Amino acid sequence: MRRLRATRIAGVLVTVAAVAMAGNAIAYFSGDGTGNAAAAVTKLTAPTFTAATPAIGGKVTLTWGALSPPGEGTVTYFVTRDGGTPAGNCPSQAAPTTVKTCVDEKVPVGKHTYEVTALWHTWEATSAPRLVEVSVGAPAYFTVTATATSIVANGTSNLSITARDENGTPVSTYTGNHSIVFSGANAAPSGTKPTVTNNSGTATNFGSATTIAFTSGVSTVNTVTRNGQARLYQAGTANIVATESSVTSPEPVAISVSATTASKYVLAAATTTPVAGAGDDLTITAQDAYSNLATSYGGAHSLVFSTTASATSPAGNVPTVSDFSGADVAFGAATTIEFSEGVAKASEGDGGKMTLYKTVSTPVKAAEGTTVTTPTALTAVVAAAPAAKLVLTSSTPTPVAATGFNLTTTAQDAYGNTATGYAGAKNITFAGATASPAGTLPTVVTSGNVAVNFGSPTALNFVSGVATPASSKNGYTKLNKVETASVTATDGSISTVAPIALPVSTGAANRVALLEVTATPGTVGTACYFTCPITGLGNSGIVKAKAAITDSVGNLVSNLAKTITITATAGGTVTGSPLATPETGPAISTTEFTYKSPASGSFSHTITAASTGYTSATSAVSK
Repeated sequence: MRRLRATRIAGVLVTVAAVAMAGNAIAYFSGDGTGNAAAAVTKLTAPTFTAATPAIGGKVTLTWGALSPPGEGTVTYFVTRDGGTPAGNCPSQAAPTTVKTCVDEKVPVGKHTYEVTALWHTWEATSAPRLVEVSVGAPAYFTVTATATSIVANGTSNLSITARDENGTPVSTYTGNHSIVFSGANAAPSGTKPTVTNNSGTATNFGSATTIAFTSGVSTVNTVTRNGQARLYQAGTANIVATESSVTSPEPVAISVSATTASKYVLAAATTTPVAGAGDDLTITAQDAYSNLATSYGGAHSLVFSTTASATSPAGNVPTVSDFSGADVAFGAATTIEFSEGVAKASEGDGGKMTLYKTVSTPVKAAEGTTVTTPTALTAVVAAAPAAKLVLTSSTPTPVAATGFNLTTTAQDAYGNTATGYAGAKNITFAGATASPAGTLPTVVTSGNVAVNFGSPTALNFVSGVATPASSKNGYTKLNKVETASVTATDGSISTVAPIALPVSTGAANRVALLEVTATPGTVGTACYFTCPITGLGNSGIVKAKAAITDSVGNLVSNLAKTITITATAGGTVTGSPLATPETGPAISTTEFTYKSPASGSFSHTITAASTGYTSATSAVSK
């Protein structure tokens, strides 16, 4: 009996597979190892949708039945919409999962085909297509309406927002709190920002996320929390847009904002550095509390202009502003200004030409009662006009004869301001003081340290309108005669308007002088005082004179009892010496001396009047 021998296949791995395709079913068998071959046949069936439910808002809920894997491993799934990748939490071909349900979101309005595909290892099976129709899609845009489309600054308008799909149908599932950013309204010129109240009644600035509550796709303003009440401040048209992420309002809602009543003025000037006495055209703008132009402010208004500075010029000129008729009105008095749509321009004849006279920083304000004021002053820095006069000031009101003092020369404009543009070297001629009894003229020292007599041009150096004496130069002055000097100055084109009165007092006792000198015969020289030339005296000639005590330039001192001794060169005869000055009154001798020349022959004599401690006086006589 023959035995059937089984064929051995050693060391060889054999795999035989046969696949039979019937629809989506797959069959196979496999074997490996040694020994008798064995085979198994199975299939991966296609999954089936159990539900595909559309909802308002572009959502579709999909559910499919679970599949058992043909062998070891797990079955996963992915979903396609119209052959492409869905949204929401549905598994995609790139990331299949084991879920059996998902929600597709942002599905456009219309009919869509869904398929679910099962995967196991390298096998896959796809369901039959499932047709779903979406009637209301996901929110595609907002429409915004306003209860008031014309308000005044700081007024409110209630905004209502509706979420709509691509076909304009309200999306009723858009509900609850949403973070909306409003735009299209700007801050007022004052910086006050527009706001929208959130769902709890808190005002939130435009441009910031604002929590707004929606019900069935619509937000509405209520009397408790407001929930969308806009408050606007900038005059003009606000085009308000509401946005959440990619959803926005393509057509803004327009709200016209007008200024409130005028509450303040803004002043502007043609120049903020006017010249004293020159008109400066003001532009006066009326604004509301938020710095919007108050266009309703028109017609004639009574303004009062003011300044906190001392604006009256040194010459007494007060600042003025012209009214609409062109008349100049002093600061502090009512000035009628004509406004048109909130603006008055001096350059257009509305009034407001300002004239300032004092060189000072002048903060200018205007007010109409307490209703309209100027919170921020216009500051004008006034410059001096050209030099129109010279003014003299002394370092002492009572100078002493022959004692130097500082005489400052200042150039001023017509309003008494220092004319700072008057600078550099100027030739000034001084007058108004006379020579002393001894003939010594008053002098002023130049900037180059040269003493120049009154009546001659004196070179002084001016800095910003002032010649200031320094180091006994540039105006260092000596007056020599005891008098009330009325000192003036001129450069040839401008002069002192009023002289400076300087009462000059006597200097200290210093010299002996000869007074009331007579010669018989003979001629007394014109310079007879400290030295007295006498000519033509002849033999047995007679000279008579009194003696006095003076200061260094010949002004008589007083109340000084002194003895004055008269002597002459040998050959001449002196009688009446010594002389005495009184204790009170001018220090001039009450008596006179007599000198008699020789009876014959030529002579050349000197008569000397001396007093202890003082410089002597002399007289030269000769034949």
